Amino acid sequence: MSNKCSRCGKERIVVKSLKEKVGSSYVFYREMSCPDADCQKLVEKVLSNEAKKRVFIKDEQLKRENERKIRIANSLKN
Repeated sequence: MSNKCSRCGKERIVVKSLKEKVGSSYVFYREMSCPDADCQKLVEKVLSNEAKKRVFIKDEQLKRENERKIRIANSLKN
């Protein structure tokens, strides 16, 4: 199985692995990293920015939904 770095294309390496029992099955987790530390830092920064963007979008979506519910409730009162 090939696992290449999304930024530089080098083969990623296993940094940490763990096994967890869930019910009667086992789930295996592997944390992979680029062998180039500087490249990995940049990848983590990009992933962090994307996660922040997703949280912001979700918050804005919830805010708009709540505003819509308030408008509907107010229009029903009138």
